[in-house]
This record gives sequence, C-alpha cells and structure tokens, in this order.
Amino acid sequence: MWSIKNMGEIALSPDGRRVAFVISGQDKEKNDSSSIFLLSLDENGEVLAEPRQLTSGLKNDRYPVWSPDSKLLLFKSNRENGNQLWVIDTEGGEARRLTNLFYGVDEAAWSPDGKQIAFTAATAADVEDDVLLGRLSLNEESKKKLAEQQRLRPRTIDRLWYRLDGVGLFDRTSHLFVMPAPENSISDVDPASICRLTAGDYTYSQPQWAPDGREIGVLRELDKQEEFFDSNLWAINVESGKGRRLTDSNLGISTYAWSPDGKSAVVVAAEQKAFSSLKLSRLYLVTRQGNVGDRTLCISPDFAYDADITLGSTFGIPGPYRPQWSSDGQSIYFLASASGCAHIYRLDVVWRSITRVTQGAEIIRYLALLPDEQKMLYAKETTEQPWELYCLSLSSEEDGEVRCLTHLYDQWLAERRWAPVERVTYMGAQGDEIEGWLIRPLDARAGERYPMIVRIHGGPNGAYGIGNAIEPLSQCLAARGYAVFYCNPHGSTGYGEEFLNGSLADWGGKDFQDIMLGVDECIKRGGIDPKRLGVMGTSYGGYMTMFIIGHSDRFKAAVPTASVSDLPSFVGTSDLGFWLTWQSQGYPWDSERQDYYRERSPLFSAPNVTTPTLIVHGENDLRCPIGQSEQFYVALKTIGKAPVEFMRLPASWHAGAENPGQYYLAWERTMEWFDIHIGAQV
Repeated sequence: MWSIKNMGEIALSPDGRRVAFVISGQDKEKNDSSSIFLLSLDENGEVLAEPRQLTSGLKNDRYPVWSPDSKLLLFKSNRENGNQLWVIDTEGGEARRLTNLFYGVDEAAWSPDGKQIAFTAATAADVEDDVLLGRLSLNEESKKKLAEQQRLRPRTIDRLWYRLDGVGLFDRTSHLFVMPAPENSISDVDPASICRLTAGDYTYSQPQWAPDGREIGVLRELDKQEEFFDSNLWAINVESGKGRRLTDSNLGISTYAWSPDGKSAVVVAAEQKAFSSLKLSRLYLVTRQGNVGDRTLCISPDFAYDADITLGSTFGIPGPYRPQWSSDGQSIYFLASASGCAHIYRLDVVWRSITRVTQGAEIIRYLALLPDEQKMLYAKETTEQPWELYCLSLSSEEDGEVRCLTHLYDQWLAERRWAPVERVTYMGAQGDEIEGWLIRPLDARAGERYPMIVRIHGGPNGAYGIGNAIEPLSQCLAARGYAVFYCNPHGSTGYGEEFLNGSLADWGGKDFQDIMLGVDECIKRGGIDPKRLGVMGTSYGGYMTMFIIGHSDRFKAAVPTASVSDLPSFVGTSDLGFWLTWQSQGYPWDSERQDYYRERSPLFSAPNVTTPTLIVHGENDLRCPIGQSEQFYVALKTIGKAPVEFMRLPASWHAGAENPGQYYLAWERTMEWFDIHIGAQV
C-alpha cells in the first residue's frame, strides 16, 4: 500500500500542446510528496513522448496553472515558508518562488492578457497586510510571540457555524488579491505590488478571470450566522475592488465557468434549504449584468442525475472539475454521477437538450476541450484501471474514438494480481432496486465458502463507484481470503432525487435494511460463509457499522472508523452538527423527535453488542468528534459482552492527517482484527 501513487490536479495548456498533471504518494520516511509531470501532444492530440517529471517531488508541488502563452507554469509548493506560488519555464530551468505570504496561498488564476495573477490567501484580523503579504518580515522571535498570542487569545463565539474540520476555528478568512505576473521564470514580484481586492468576515474561493479581464469571478460564502452551505458567485472589479453579487443566495455552488463572451457563467449547484428535501446538483445559467434576482436560471431542470461528481475515488482526485463551453457558446460539456459511474454530457444551451457523450462503466473527474474543439481531454478510472488521461474524438467522422494517452499504472498493475468484481443488484427496502458489488477472494475455488467483509460508504449522501473495485484495502482483503461486498443503499447519490432522500429522517432504517438484504443476496449467490461475516465503514459508514452490530449478531468482527454513536451530542459537538438536524428533520430537544434521536443512536443499543469491535478515530476530528467513539468504547468496555479495542490517531482529522501514512497503519490493524476474529484461510 505504501507504493500507491495518486493523480491530482490537471491543467491543459491554452495551445493544447501540453498537459501538466500532479502525481503524489507517501512513504514511511518522507511522509507525503507530489510532483508535476508534463505530457506533450501534437496538434491532433497525439502523444509525442512519455510524460516527463517537471518538478522535484521532494515536497508538495500542486495546482498547476498555465500562462496564456503556454510557456510558463504557475504552481503551489511548500518548499519554503509554507504554500507559496512558484513559477517555472516548462522548456527548462529551475522553479522560482513568487510570493512570501505569511499564511501562504490557496488558489491562483492567470489573467487572459498574461499581465496579472489573481490568487486567494488566508488573512487574520490581528496580522496587518504588510506582514501578511511579505512586505514586512517578522524575525523568528516575533513569529513565535504572535503564534503564542493567537494560541492563547480567548475566543468569543456568537454564531452557530464557527469551525471546520481540518481548519479549526474560523480565525482566518481567505481573500482575493492580484499581483503583476512575471515576464519570465527568473523575474521577481515585488510584495509592494500585491493588491488586496476584498475584505470582511467572508471567505472567497475559486478565482476565475472573466474573458475581458475587467472582473474576477469568485465564490463567496454567505454570512455564517445565516445559511451554512450556500455560496454566491461574485464578480470583483480588478481596478476598484468593487464586488457584484451575481446569484441569489439559495444555492450550494460547487463549481462554475465563464461563457466565451463573458456575458454569463454556468454554475453547478444544488438548492439548499434547512429542513427541506435534498436536491440534486443542476446547471444554472447566470448572467453577468441585470438585476440579481433575474440573473439565475436553471437550464437542466429535468435532468435525472446529479450534475456533479459525488463518487468516491481510489487513486486520488483528478481536477479541478469545471464545465466546458464550446467557443460559440451554444454547448456546455459537464459531468454527472449515475449508478456508480460518472460520464460526460453535452447540453444544448438554446434547446436545453442533454446528450450523453461517453459510454461504458467508467468514472470521469476532469475534462477539457482541445483548442479545435474536435477532441476532449479527460481523466478516467474503471473497475480494472486507475486514473489515466484519455483523448475523446467529438467529430462525427471518428465516431467517439477514445485513445489512452498515459500508462502511469501499467507497471504497477503488472506486478500485482487483482480479484475480479461482479455487479450485484437486488430488491431492497420498499421494493427498490439496490446496486452493489462483490469482490470474491483471489483464487477463490468453486464449492468453497469464504468469509465476507461488508464495507459501508460515508455520507449518507455519498456513493460507491465502479472504481472502488480496485480500492487497495478491498483488494488486500481479497488477497487474504476474504470476499468484500459494498452497495449504495437508500440515501446514496446517483439514483435520482427520491432515492437521495431515502435516508432523510431515517438513519438506520431503509439503509440498514438495504445492507442486510445485500448480505443475504451475496450468500444466496454462493461461496460466502454466513458464519464468518465482518463489517466496517467510515464516518456515516462508521455510524452504520455501530448501528448494525447493535441490531444484529450476524457479524463476527467490526471496525467502525471516525464514527457517530450518539446523535443528540453530535448536534452540539460536530463542526456541522446543525446539518444532522436537517437530516433528522428536527432537533433532539423537540418532543416529537426525541425518540428518533435515541432509537437511532448506536450508543443506546450498545448493551446488545456481542461483536468484537476495533474502533478507529482521529484525535483532531471536528466532523465526527472523537468523543463519539470514546462513548461507544467505554460503553462496550463497561458492559463487557464483546472484545473491544480503541485505536487513536494523533494529529488526524476527519478527512486527513499530518502523517497520511497513519491511515495505512490503521488499514493494517483492521486486517489483523479480521484475521483474529474471523480467520480467513489464505
């Protein structure tokens, strides 16, 4: 598992002749690191040579951004003084640092004329701009003093949403800045020339220059005192810093893209409203001028799938995902999740008709039109192949021909054997069809019965995808003699809006039934030993793992990770606890919802648990605080009906860790736990 490499951000050069992409990995000594690679193409999108490594990979080099002339590459690196912007000439030469911001840089975008760079960066009320932007340097003693003052400063909280997992308290906000672009890779940027465009207690993200270069698009979160997941698209004037709100405050926007003429933008967003039903992400057309309330129009109202990527990824998360406009503004290419897959679709802007462009069992996460618009670059994974770059022909003459441009994992795959996966469909709760997948043990023999591990995804509104077939932990379990089953129960995305709402106010209801019926289906198909079952999951999957072992004695071992055991206390202690009140359609102190909160909390079924349980949790988790696992551990330990161990991961949060290798160590202990209590015969 330590040899796994992940694909990250991808950037196609404006001339379409080179692709910059990030490959990252971990090892026990260096922890994590990432490098930027370059792939050269000819005018027809054919590969000229194997990808070459552009940056060293000694640290983390991420988020490549091309200059408009396709010669220089901007990227973010933590080589010196945190995450700063660096530039490199892709024809040769060393990278050069451009910024020296106190808290580093978040995202960046090059202006259409190549003369300026916009970026977002963290700010703090008690750090003046001269220090923040590197105009004034603090010595080490002053830095330590400031850090100690910030650490010990009392915080007065007056809003409901005041912290975020992996970030902590909202002491900092990310704002928009512009600076002159370097003329070449050896030019410096004077910190005095950096200009701040935004202020206030808001965070800005995803800067994108409008095509005319006069304004910069950004997403700005709403007031944290009001809505929680909504954001607005703003246009910020480069000269004056004056901002204009373009959307009308009822959307949770994930991404957007300016039209070629700059008069409008397409936004991928879902309607958000507390205590209402969940909505699929759809495409919205937002005009740049006019009244705010008149600017936003849904242009995919009848599309049945989620117009976003909500599937789990195995070997990294290629991106960023932005819809692609045709140069005439008549078509928009976008991605959508459906039945464990993610495909490219094309929307006719005038007629609102939608056509699926790609076919087959695959997940696509990045797409970019080549300059001639006859071909599409995209990143894809399948049940047998991790992420690679592909080129799809859009011309009628070539009829959707697809060429694989990279072979990043060929050698890695050739050195390993993979257990095959079979798609499993069955009738779940309420007679709805449930989709799942079964990986049988490597070298499984006909007539033999094998132990099976059930895996449960997070969410509950996430989903497993076809790429999870080659997920390393599942394959390691298969190599040790286990079958692995996973499914998308009610509440999962990719099966329509009604199914998405299937777990609303029903955690531990239809979802529990779907999973257990899936276990029955696997046993009925043969080759599974019903007396040797295990179950595991993370986040909501950890919640379901705890819930299942409190309501069934069929499982001989369980591993809940980053779990929720007590719904009422989760509301008050999680960074997004208020979100659970929406999921539960009420508050734990509402008399009509008190029974639900208690009955659906695994903690209160702990006296029923006889399953040996390994609990895994990051100590800095703010999403599902470690107290959730501590309560469950103490309950099981005190009751004494089941062996229980508690694996705590220091300096780890819900979706990351200072040392990502900790997750591999947790995986190793997970497999040992199943071996001890189930005992697969390899």
